[in-house]
Amino acid sequence: MKALLPFLILVLIHHFLLAPLIRRKLPLYVGLTAALLVLYGVWCFSPASRPSWAPPFPEETEMMPPPPDADGRGPGNPGRRGLMSPELSRLIMGILLIGADLGVYSYIDSRRKERRMKELEAENTKQQLEALRYQINPHFLMNTLNNIHALVDIDPERAKDSIEEFSKMMRILLYEGDAPTIPLSTELDFIEHFISLMRLRYPEDALRMEILVPEERGGAVVPPLVMASFVENAFKHGVSYSEESFIRIKLELQDGKVFFHCSNSSHPSEGDGRHGIGLDNIRKRLSLLYGNTYTLSTDEQEERYDVLLAIPLQPEMRQS
Repeated sequence: MKALLPFLILVLIHHFLLAPLIRRKLPLYVGLTAALLVLYGVWCFSPASRPSWAPPFPEETEMMPPPPDADGRGPGNPGRRGLMSPELSRLIMGILLIGADLGVYSYIDSRRKERRMKELEAENTKQQLEALRYQINPHFLMNTLNNIHALVDIDPERAKDSIEEFSKMMRILLYEGDAPTIPLSTELDFIEHFISLMRLRYPEDALRMEILVPEERGGAVVPPLVMASFVENAFKHGVSYSEESFIRIKLELQDGKVFFHCSNSSHPSEGDGRHGIGLDNIRKRLSLLYGNTYTLSTDEQEERYDVLLAIPLQPEMRQS
């Protein structure tokens, strides 16, 4: 055990005192490590380093028999020693241990930096998602409040019903809208309340609605308000009081993906843009969550507008 103690002390000094200098002060690390190895080499060749049970140096006695010659059958050159002395062996072993410890420290440090970078990226992604979501929510709520305001003078009873539906939407936003993703069932509940709210504005025969969603949701999660934003745009740009209008919503779960298709008649008002912050914002959010594994396509024709969204059941970015 005493023979291993110098190696242990050497490695501990290097690992905890010198190796941390590599990133900040490389020249200082090189100089101190060289000085440490010089001191260690001086100690290796000093008499104090020899254990009490070790044989004396060859020059200290003439009783040591000469080593055998090359064929091993007789005495060789009396002045010839082994290929490597114990002192030189200890020095080389110490240098190798320093090199091995440097490799271990560099590997641990790189893993630590990699883990830190992932944490920073995840935090940055979370902050970007929150910023993008905060852009959508006021826009979404402002339009909803405008719809309720329009009903107050036209039909107070329906306005009361719209406020009830709005409260259900707000409950979902407040309690489940902070996460990057929410259960698909929650998003569909939000869409259902929104559709109920919007249909209060129109006569029953003014709008044809078709909604096809599976009963089994497969544990899928989706980014909040993405699908709902497409439904909002369908009402905003696709429904008219004076012309026939329709909205078709279809959702399927196939091959590990969620397929959302929204189609509506096209009745945009003059100077009304479809995109604004909406579509660009949604693409940014989808890119942050799914990388290149999502599909979002739009098809704008003279009389209809189609949106197709395909996203994995689970995003690449996991919540911490």
